[in-house]
Amino acid sequence: QLLALPLLLAAWLGAAEVNLHLTAARLLIGECPDLQGQQDEVVEIWHSFAAAVLGAQASSYVNPRSSLEAQLRLLSAFLTSYPVPVLHLCPGSLMRYFKKAGDAALAAGDLQRCRYLLQWGTTYRLMAVARWYNRLTSNPSWNKSTLPPEALSFDPEYQAVYDLALQELHKKLSVRPHYLPASIPQQGSPHSRVQVLAVCLYQGDVGLPALAEGNHRRYCQHRGYSYELMRSVPQGGWEHIDALSLPREPHYWKVQRTLEILERE
Repeated sequence: QLLALPLLLAAWLGAAEVNLHLTAARLLIGECPDLQGQQDEVVEIWHSFAAAVLGAQASSYVNPRSSLEAQLRLLSAFLTSYPVPVLHLCPGSLMRYFKKAGDAALAAGDLQRCRYLLQWGTTYRLMAVARWYNRLTSNPSWNKSTLPPEALSFDPEYQAVYDLALQELHKKLSVRPHYLPASIPQQGSPHSRVQVLAVCLYQGDVGLPALAEGNHRRYCQHRGYSYELMRSVPQGGWEHIDALSLPREPHYWKVQRTLEILERE
C-alpha cells in the first residue's frame, strides 16, 4: 500500500521520470537528512513524490493555473495517504513545496490561496527549524567555532522570503492583527483549574529556556494561573511516543504530557 502513490506518480511523470527522480533524490540529500537510513519503500515514496512535485512546479513557467492545480492534487494526495512518521520526515521539503505552490497561486492571480498556502507551509517551516536546532545542539563538539558559517542559520533565504511574502500579503489583503486588550492582574482562586504547561527540551542551551520560563511565569502570575516547566522527559516517557509510532520530538511529547495531566485531574 505504501508504494501505491509512487506507482501512480510514475505513470503521471512518463518520459521525464528518470531525470526528475534523480534530481529529486539529490535535492532530498540536502533538504532531508532524516531520510537517510529509512526503509527503502519510505525513501522511494519521498523520491517519487518529490519528483512529481518538481514536474508540476516546472509547468508553472508556461501555465501557472495548471501547475497550481497539479501541485495541490499532489500535496493533497500525499498528506492524506501516509502516516505522520512518513509525512514528517522531511518538513524542510514540505516547507519548500508549499512556498512553490503559493508562488503558482500568486502567478495565477489568487492572492488568498497564496496566503493560505504560505501559512500552512509555515507549520512545516517551524518544524524544520526545530529539527535543525535539535540536530545542531545534539553534538557537544558542534559550536560556533567548529561549524562553518552557513551551518549556523537554517535556510535563511526561505525564512526571509516566507516572512516578507506573508507581510506583504497581509498588507494587500488588509489583514489586521487582533491586539489583546489590556487587563489588570488577577488572583488565582481555589476553583481555578487553569494550568500552563511548558515543555522545553533544548539540550545544552540555557538561554532560550530561561527566556521562555521568565515570559511564561510573568504571564501566569498576571492571570493567576499555575505553571509547570519540564526541561526533560521522565523515564518511560519516550516509550509512550514510540507506542504511537511517532518521532521522538518535543511537539509530540507536549501533547502526550498534556493528556497525562488531564487524565490525572
